[in-house]
Amino acid sequence: MGSRIFSPLVVAAIVFSSLAVWPATRAFAAPTSSAPAAATCASSVGPGIPHPAGLPAGVSGFHAQWYGQSGYPTLCPGERSTATVAYYNSGSLGWVRGRMGEVAYLGTWGPEPGQDRVTPLGGDGAAGSPATGWPRYNRIAMQPADYVGPGMVSWFQFTIQAPATAGYYRLYLRPLIEGATWLEDFGVFWLVTVLNPDGTRPAPPETGLGYNYQSVSTIRGTFNVHLIKERLSAVTVKTLTANVTACSNNCPAKPLDQYASENGAYAGMNGTYLCPPDYAQCAGKVNSYDYAVYNSNLRRWINYNALNAQNGGLFFNGAGTSAYRRTYVYYQNQTPITAAITNFPLLVQNGSVIDSTSEQNGSQLLKGTKGAIGVDGTYIYLAIVTNATVTDSAYVMQALGARDALNLDGGGTAAMWIGGSYKVGPGRLLPNAIVLTKP
Repeated sequence: MGSRIFSPLVVAAIVFSSLAVWPATRAFAAPTSSAPAAATCASSVGPGIPHPAGLPAGVSGFHAQWYGQSGYPTLCPGERSTATVAYYNSGSLGWVRGRMGEVAYLGTWGPEPGQDRVTPLGGDGAAGSPATGWPRYNRIAMQPADYVGPGMVSWFQFTIQAPATAGYYRLYLRPLIEGATWLEDFGVFWLVTVLNPDGTRPAPPETGLGYNYQSVSTIRGTFNVHLIKERLSAVTVKTLTANVTACSNNCPAKPLDQYASENGAYAGMNGTYLCPPDYAQCAGKVNSYDYAVYNSNLRRWINYNALNAQNGGLFFNGAGTSAYRRTYVYYQNQTPITAAITNFPLLVQNGSVIDSTSEQNGSQLLKGTKGAIGVDGTYIYLAIVTNATVTDSAYVMQALGARDALNLDGGGTAAMWIGGSYKVGPGRLLPNAIVLTKP
C-alpha cells in the first residue's frame, strides 16, 4: 500500500477484487500476529465493505467521503490485525502530508471511545494506550501519500491490538484536517471480537445500552425519549458543580461538554433547575439554584441546607443507590455517598409513580422538554423526554424500568452529551451537571 493514491475507477476495481477473493490485495490485509496465541484459538477477518456509488465531488473547502474498508477482525487475546479504510477527497482542496492545516488524519470518535479519547485497541503508548504505531493515542493514522488531490482516494492503514479480556470492542473514527476542521462523519467503526483463550466466542454483548432515541408507550400516551442507559457496575456516577461554595448571584456555569472533558467522562446531562440569565425574574440571582448537589470531586455538599421537606433526591454510593421523596430524611440519616442530586419532584419511588400534581408549578404542568434521572438497582437511566409534563415523564421513567427516578431541568437548559457529541443541546451554561465515567 505504502503511499499510493488512486483515481476512483482504479480504487473501485481494487475494492471489489479484494472483496471477491480474500485477501486479494495488500489494501485489505489479513491479520498479522504479534504474540503467539493458544493453538486452540484462531483469528479471522470478515469480508471487506465496498464503497457507495454516486459520490459528490468538488465541494468547496475540505471534504471527504468514505470509500470502503477492510472487514471486522476476530482475534485471540493480544493478537494484532492490520485495518484499512479509504476516503475519497470530495472537496476542492488537496490534502498535504506534513503541513498543519492541510494534512489528513483519522481521529478517534464517539461513541466508542469518544472524540479524541484513548482506546484499548491501539495508540502510541501514551495515556495508557497500547503501542501499535499510531501517530498519537487519539490519531489512528495519517494520510500515506504526500498529496491527495480533489477526486483522489487515500487509503489509511493502522494496526489494531486485541485486549487481553475477551469481548466485543468498537473503534469509531472520523477523518479530519489537523489544525483546521473535522471532515464528514459517516459513522465508520471497527467491530473487534476478542475470543476466549480456548477459541470460543465471548458471550453476546448486552443490547440496549448506551444512547438511543426511542418512543415509549405509557398510560398517558406515547413519548419520544433521548436515553442513556448503562450498568451501574460499569460506570462511575459523578454529580458536579461549577461553584465550590454556595452562590446566590452571577454563579459560575459552563457547558456540559466542559464538565465531561474536565472529568474524563464519556457521557452526561444537565442537572437541577437553575435561574437563567434570560429570565427577567432571575435578575439578582443569575445561575443560582435552590437545590442541594453533592460535588463528587470536592466530596462535599453545595447548598447543604436545601436538604429539606420539599425536594426529592437520588443518592449514590458507588453502584448502590437510594431515593428520598423528602430529602430531610437523608439529612437525618447521613449515610455515606459518592454522588447525589436533589430537585423537585421525585418522580418514581420503589417502582410506583408519585402523584405530585397538586404541588407542581405552572411550567411543570405544561408540555415541553423534561429531564430525569433514574435507577433500578442494575442500571442508570439519563432521560430527556419531549412534549411531556413532569407527570408524563414520571410514567415514562416507570415504563423504561426505573425503580426510582428524579425530575431534572429541561426546556432551554436540556443537554445530553455522549461519545464526543451532543444528542440534545448544548442548551444553557450549567451551574451543575451529572457525568458518567468508566471506573
